[in-house]
Amino acid sequence: MPPRYTPKWYAEMMLICTVFGITGSTTMVVVRPAVTDVLKLEGNMRDGPWSYRICSLVIMTPIYATLLVCVGTVFGRHAYFRHFSVKMWSRFGVPPELMDKNFHKNAKNFKKW
Repeated sequence: MPPRYTPKWYAEMMLICTVFGITGSTTMVVVRPAVTDVLKLEGNMRDGPWSYRICSLVIMTPIYATLLVCVGTVFGRHAYFRHFSVKMWSRFGVPPELMDKNFHKNAKNFKKW
């Protein structure tokens, strides 16, 4: 990462936000039809029913993680978004060593802001 508050840093942050925006929007475009057409569940996240909410979250999580790495790779930031995806899965209880053998060694290269 470039030094903070430099033009390169702002460009990097804009790129990262763009990747997250594209990934989130694409995930919703894929998940909503999957839940309504394939599983035949009607509803939304706000009004329910609970079966729609739970199925949406269960389907959304792996699709989001996969798309995050794919879109990040297209934008040339594969390592950053792979690390982010592995970290996300580790918060769900999946040991990071199952997905990336060098996760803890590479974690030292990623700054926390």
